[in-house]
Amino acid sequence: MLSVNMEDVCLRPWKYDVEPFHIMGRLYDIGNSWVSVYLIDTGDGLLLIDSAMAQNVYLTLENVRKLGFNPKDIRWILLSHGHCDHCGGAADIAHYSGARIYLGKEDMFFFESRPDLIEYPFGYFQPFEVYANYIDGQPMTFGDFTITAVHCPGHTPGTYSFFFDLEEDGKTYRAAMHGGLGVNTLTKEYLTAHHLPMSLQKDYVENLRRMRMEKVDVPIGSHTNHGGMLEKAARIGKGPNPFIDPTGFARVIDARYQDFLYFCR
Repeated sequence: MLSVNMEDVCLRPWKYDVEPFHIMGRLYDIGNSWVSVYLIDTGDGLLLIDSAMAQNVYLTLENVRKLGFNPKDIRWILLSHGHCDHCGGAADIAHYSGARIYLGKEDMFFFESRPDLIEYPFGYFQPFEVYANYIDGQPMTFGDFTITAVHCPGHTPGTYSFFFDLEEDGKTYRAAMHGGLGVNTLTKEYLTAHHLPMSLQKDYVENLRRMRMEKVDVPIGSHTNHGGMLEKAARIGKGPNPFIDPTGFARVIDARYQDFLYFCR
């Protein structure tokens, strides 16, 4: 499982800063060395997938600027799930830019009655207004860019994965980010302590099986270790686009299934 000192990430976010990089077409990575944040240029404003932690917002916005974009042009934030390392920065980014925030309806109760499930350190979390919930499998259009959110419960009840097309050199590639692959919230101890249903384990395994069947040309990780995002970034310009990895999505899913068998049985 991914092991990071969450308190250190929040207290010293600059230690985890990395230069933003272009992945393909309209897609860029503006996250840190632990958790990913993606920027998509929709042609009519900027869209973010996830927001990292609240303490990381100043670096996230600076990474937008480094790529030549204006953070004020962020119009939409799509959150993969309700954990603070993915949604913690959403309130401040939305306050700064006026962006609308989207979240899976199945995680809404985190913010309405179970803030302990957001997993924020030091008791700090900035609430935000959710503009809309996803409809499972229904394409959404932002500017002239289309993205589809698919419900993948397990890591949280309302985890969603994202699928969209990218273009490079006249070819179209299908990209995807699984919204939550960590098994740390699926152990019997965690589920029992947090009064969550054991059925989330079954949900997780089922969504892995479904996702394993998806054709994905460009897998991107919700965390940088999912598919070796930073290792691929280091190879940019040294040959073919390293992010074109047709077997990468399946490899990551297979690895997480093995994690599940080891930690959650």
